[in-house]
Amino acid sequence: MIDLLPVLMKGTPTLRGQLKQWFSSYPSGNVWRVASDYAIGDPNKLNDVISFVMIAPHATDADVQQYVGGVAPKDLKKVSAVPLGLMQYLNCPVPITFSMSFVLPRDAAMLRDRLPLDGMVLLAQAAITFLEQRLSLYTEPTDIEYHRAAIKRFQLFERDLARKSVSEKLARQIHVVAATAATVFNSLNDAVRPQAIRWISDRDKLVAAHDTVVYDLAYVYRMVQVMQTATPEQQAAGNLGASMAPIGCEIPEPTGDHRFDDFVRLPDYLAGTLADLNLETMTFTRDKFGEVLNSVLANSPNNWMVQLLRRTDEGVTIRSAQFKGWN
Repeated sequence: MIDLLPVLMKGTPTLRGQLKQWFSSYPSGNVWRVASDYAIGDPNKLNDVISFVMIAPHATDADVQQYVGGVAPKDLKKVSAVPLGLMQYLNCPVPITFSMSFVLPRDAAMLRDRLPLDGMVLLAQAAITFLEQRLSLYTEPTDIEYHRAAIKRFQLFERDLARKSVSEKLARQIHVVAATAATVFNSLNDAVRPQAIRWISDRDKLVAAHDTVVYDLAYVYRMVQVMQTATPEQQAAGNLGASMAPIGCEIPEPTGDHRFDDFVRLPDYLAGTLADLNLETMTFTRDKFGEVLNSVLANSPNNWMVQLLRRTDEGVTIRSAQFKGWN
């Protein structure tokens, strides 16, 4: 997975250029929100999808939630027709959102081959070493406390991976979500120079598993990705992490209402649609998926798909794409 991190950045230059241009009217130093949802592991779907929607600081949380909750009170799986107001929000010509949806064909067995169990154990050990080395860079008690706590969570993750009952599939999903999240955060950081980024995730097994280590793994992958893609001048300048906006993770409640459910509904509609879509024939099983495809994704400057495609040499090709439709 480590070798995939620079590929995710270098394989999406057009997308990242559009992201920067799309949000160019916003000054640096704002707090940005990133909502994520996942359509992973459904045997009845063609693709596994991880969708992120970046939300500009154009309105307060309460205003965004009031609007989205008002026009789209239900998830995609619970509706027969897609709410017009939600589609208009995702495809608004005013730059208020930008989405990146990572799509992996379910029949490729890509993650299983690239992330065997022993490889994930080695990655957990490497993460522990990496965090221990970074501890010396910090003086603030909160930074030191976080790194020490993250080390303990990775130690727990390593122990869990040694158990016979461990779900290798779930552990692989954690890795791919962390890697794609790191790519989104670094792309947003480069585009808008935020003061901070808030990650608002949907409730999911992969988020709760292993003491929410997915958040720590995203942090490690983000740092590694920055180091891998830095120019010689940037590397010579010193601490690369100094220019990276901190990430605040909104941990979803384990049960009951999700206080940020309205935010998560935005990537939910994208992930659900792309999971169902046959990318070779551009067909879908229900009309509502076609509504999202034609009214949100097609001809959209701010809603992008990133495909992870398996090569014949066992490598991975990254391709960012926009859907083209009839005007």
